[in-house]
Amino acid sequence: MMELYQYGYPEFQRKSCIQEAINGSREKYHMEYHGRYRPLPVIELRIEVPVYRVENVRTKNLQKEWLVQHPDLPKNIFVVDPSSIEAQENQHQILMQLANKEGLIDAFKEGKLQQTEPLICADDGTVVNGNRRLCVWRDLYYSNKEKYKHFETIRVAVLPDHDPEAMYDLEVALQIHSDMKAEYAWHAIAADCKEKADRGMDISIIAKKQGKSSDEINAYIECYDYAAEHLESIGRPDEWSVVDKQFFAFKQIVQGRKTLSKPGDKVLFQEIARAMLQVPAKGERLYSQIPKVAKNLDAIVPKLEDVFAIKEIDDNEEDLDILKGNDGEDNNSTSVAAGVRKANSPEIVVDTVKSVLDTKDELEKERKKKSFVLDQVRKAATYLHIAVSNLDASMAKTGVDRQIESIEATIVILKDWIK
Repeated sequence: MMELYQYGYPEFQRKSCIQEAINGSREKYHMEYHGRYRPLPVIELRIEVPVYRVENVRTKNLQKEWLVQHPDLPKNIFVVDPSSIEAQENQHQILMQLANKEGLIDAFKEGKLQQTEPLICADDGTVVNGNRRLCVWRDLYYSNKEKYKHFETIRVAVLPDHDPEAMYDLEVALQIHSDMKAEYAWHAIAADCKEKADRGMDISIIAKKQGKSSDEINAYIECYDYAAEHLESIGRPDEWSVVDKQFFAFKQIVQGRKTLSKPGDKVLFQEIARAMLQVPAKGERLYSQIPKVAKNLDAIVPKLEDVFAIKEIDDNEEDLDILKGNDGEDNNSTSVAAGVRKANSPEIVVDTVKSVLDTKDELEKERKKKSFVLDQVRKAATYLHIAVSNLDASMAKTGVDRQIESIEATIVILKDWIK
């Protein structure tokens, strides 16, 4: 009859198997639980008996992505009855994806590596620590029961209860705080923190559980919110694996937005950041380029305006006057942001922004030279001579007079400086 169950017996049968095995157990496994170091009975169970802990922090966002990839599944499959056959079978597939990604299955496939440490499960058979290992062993055992007969039974240390909060604390202590913490995707931890904060848990308590500061927890949640917004904007909601390696980029984006005061600048910065997230960075790491965008937005605006042929909201206003160093109106940034969004050409946005940043870097290097002012005046003179040499009656004259006035005003400043 039990052949029907490959991913966990029904609860009353799990408890019965566990209690019977505990009665005959003499081996102990010591660990801290409920704030006290205690001996846990170690037992042997058939591999089919225990169930995966669906509430596992590591798989929170993977479950969301799994539901996106399998739209026919009920949206509440992992919530209504976590130990149901359907929920456990799908959790097994999610864990297998993780195991394959991490190369865990290869470690056990040849039969050279077997179980050394016991899994840890609650008294109801829910595995708190060792879900991925159990998943791999099951996959191997069910594929060839003769070759992998050593996985027919598994060693399990049993907790005295199945308290959800205590099991969560144990997971955090055993995995997030251990040498294995790198295996947790940043957004898995962030999703867990956000979920607890949304339920009313104080940030300081969450921080203590995670072994982080309150500021770090707030940063995780802010990055998570922005990442969710980003995935929505690119048409890939809840596909969290897309942003596995972009935590530092999101961190810089969140910080960059806080340095901008004008709403239009914030919107444009966000559009540029979205493009940068979609296009692999060339040269510098992505997260080191993003702060430069916030600092140089005034120089980026007119370049994007030109590249995408974007008109300002107020047609009577001319382009940004770079020589004067004006910041431009907020509605200009808003119109550029709208134009960039409409064009939907992230590669062009990134190339344009990179060009501006590279030019700024070169200017910064030149600025340190004693001849900086002279070099810049020479360049301006060269461009003016080129303009004069190419005068044509058919060319547009609109706005030229305003730029000449700006140049003349700048020349007055330079002459005063020379004196």
